[in-house]
Amino acid sequence: MAVVDGTRELMRHDLEVWPEDAGARGDGCVGRRDRESGMTRRGFLAAAGLGAAVLVAGGIVWRVAPWRDWLGTAGDAVGVDVPGAPHITKRDFTLHSRYVDEPVDYSIAWPPGSEPGDPLPVCFALPGRGGAPPMGFADFVAAGMRKHQTQPFAVVGVDGGISYWHRRKTGEDRLSMLLRELVPVCARRYHLGGGGRRRAIIGWSMGGYGALVAAETEPKLFAAVVAVGPAVWTSYDAMMLGPRDAFDDAADFAEYDVIARADRLAGVPVRVDCGKRDPFYGYVTYLKAALPEPAVVLYGNGGHDYDFFHRVAPADVRFIGRALR
Repeated sequence: MAVVDGTRELMRHDLEVWPEDAGARGDGCVGRRDRESGMTRRGFLAAAGLGAAVLVAGGIVWRVAPWRDWLGTAGDAVGVDVPGAPHITKRDFTLHSRYVDEPVDYSIAWPPGSEPGDPLPVCFALPGRGGAPPMGFADFVAAGMRKHQTQPFAVVGVDGGISYWHRRKTGEDRLSMLLRELVPVCARRYHLGGGGRRRAIIGWSMGGYGALVAAETEPKLFAAVVAVGPAVWTSYDAMMLGPRDAFDDAADFAEYDVIARADRLAGVPVRVDCGKRDPFYGYVTYLKAALPEPAVVLYGNGGHDYDFFHRVAPADVRFIGRALR
């Protein structure tokens, strides 16, 4: 999953003091086309590394670094074999939103054995900053189905922009776009989700924050929420040591502080995955302490990177599949 970007390098460069590890205190639709293209991992790493080197050398803060989405086909990943991907039906669409000025790209993947129009449970997938719809996750769903580890469910990925999935002073509001437009469109037009809690949500990095803030805003809408390497902070000042543009000001941070609002997820199955070398690890320990039981927060070897996100994906699929039964 190539959702990684320069924020990792930026935060390591600028952030000298991490928050105390809370765990140590005892407290983780218009138009469509088939899409099979994707950036290779080697190409992504080369481009990201070059961009980071240029920006750091020039002393430029990487505020709008291009956060990448998962590969269009996750099997393209080095060392990752995802069987079943050829049997997935993927389509791309465009949403003209009241809440986002430019057209919003979104994609739908129907699992093996199903086709457009079939009523199915659905998982909404949110990419990192600047990422396109993260449709590589659907390949892991197909692999889980082949191994009889999950029931079928569709994946709906949506363009993430750079506004951190909440209403901004610019007027952009991707949270409302997701909850008020895309979720109803998928239920009405594509028969995905529908009545009851047949929806889940997953996100990576900025999208992990987005998954949490969406579920906290509408906890009855989702049967499960998964956040992988979520971009969370304990304060506005902490965020200003990193990307500096995730929130407009301290009041904006307080309104959408997912750690302070974590109790809203009571009764919602929650899973958080975070690498121990992830720049957000220290903040995730505070999130773990705030989440109501029985939330699952797991720390693993790895960082805020492609390899770690791929490694935990099969377990994320199983977690979502159980919740959507």
